[in-house]
Amino acid sequence: MDTERSRLLEILTRTSYMQDDAQGFLLASGERSPYYVDCKKALSDPEARMLIGSLIYSLLKKDHPIDAVGGLEIGAYPIATSVSDKIFQETGTSIRAFVVRKDQKKHGVGKRMAGDVRPGDRALIVDDVITSGASAIMAIERAREEGLEVHRVIALVDREEQNGRKNIEERGVEYDSLFTLSDLVHFHGHSDQDEDSDPDQKRVVRRQSPRSATAG
Repeated sequence: MDTERSRLLEILTRTSYMQDDAQGFLLASGERSPYYVDCKKALSDPEARMLIGSLIYSLLKKDHPIDAVGGLEIGAYPIATSVSDKIFQETGTSIRAFVVRKDQKKHGVGKRMAGDVRPGDRALIVDDVITSGASAIMAIERAREEGLEVHRVIALVDREEQNGRKNIEERGVEYDSLFTLSDLVHFHGHSDQDEDSDPDQKRVVRRQSPRSATAG
């Protein structure tokens, strides 16, 4: 594993991965899982955002050119801006970042997308966590409704559950993820360690009541 990918996996596992074998986490799908990934915590870290931009840029270098990058609020937006910034830094090319709203804006011009995007733009859709793929699919469909061309989706973490990859690829796009849930689960070995044992290890949570989590 290269240095950038290894470092980002370390940050994701330390800040964004939780495991609760006793009660698990309630996902948006209604299913319960012993694993929860909240990438928004990693996305608060400037080093993580820099690494994300760099790794996604590496995936795109030999791909079809894009004009814009974005996805569903709110998790996709810091990913999109990181990618946009990295491409500009490396090539001087201005790739515009945008965000797809879950609900249509009730005031102003009432747009479902925010950002400088135009019909005919070739757009990359990004997402933080993929479970069923519902959030990425909503972003694909709304981007296409606005006249954007979408041919690829890249996510940070694929939980490899609920046919997420299949559901996304059925929309006629290529799909990649930087990591899978298995990468986080097995980072530094199986995590049945105490959360106090090492602050840089993944967190095993023990609590009295289950938590609810959203999943894309």
